[in-house]
Amino acid sequence: MNWEIFLASFAGSLIELVEILGIVIVVGRVAGWRNALVGSGSGIALTILLSLFLGKSLTLIPVDILRIVAGILLLLFGQKWTRSIIKYYGGIPKRGGDKEDRLEEELAKEGNQPGWNWFAVVTTFKGALLDSVEVAIAVVTLGAAGGKWIDAISGTLTAAIGLGVVAFLFRTPLKQVPVKPMKFVAAMLLMGFGTYWLGEGLNVEWPGGDWAIVWLPLVWGAFMATTAAFLRWQIGLQKPEEIVG
Repeated sequence: MNWEIFLASFAGSLIELVEILGIVIVVGRVAGWRNALVGSGSGIALTILLSLFLGKSLTLIPVDILRIVAGILLLLFGQKWTRSIIKYYGGIPKRGGDKEDRLEEELAKEGNQPGWNWFAVVTTFKGALLDSVEVAIAVVTLGAAGGKWIDAISGTLTAAIGLGVVAFLFRTPLKQVPVKPMKFVAAMLLMGFGTYWLGEGLNVEWPGGDWAIVWLPLVWGAFMATTAAFLRWQIGLQKPEEIVG
């Protein structure tokens, strides 16, 4: 088992799958579970078919290039969560509310009639397709870069099965499960693994050799925590009217 690829695939998949689950829960509660499951299932199925059709073509690309691409993709996926979590723990209010809150308002406007709600189906299809494509890109690239397809796929399957079990066991109080700490850990892992793979592709000699896969995420976690604390300290120095403005 190549734990570098497994953990990178697991972390990269988990946060995107959480997004899909969040959309499914909102749509299912407001517009019916059949609409939510059909839409999300169709989006994920289409992504799997495209991955099976296009995945093997990546094996023709040199390994170092694939490692660079894998590192860049993980950094791109991780940076949005890094910025979001730093702002959250830094005390910067999020404008416009959460995505799930906005989606619930839109669904409520469309009404909640029994039967098919095509707005709900299309919404979950689009959300699941976009997020699962990101998962597929990361998994296929990591599998081709390291020549460890089983490890890359196993990481994603573990994330999917684990999240499914948690969703089933906590299906009633699911919205009470703390998401922010999980996002912090996922962002920390994505940025650390992304930095590692990018360096591997560029033939960087990391201090400690392969142990860099351990200390790089910890460095990113320390950076995120320090930055959030600095932002909160800055906000504490400001006047209330300056924070609102």
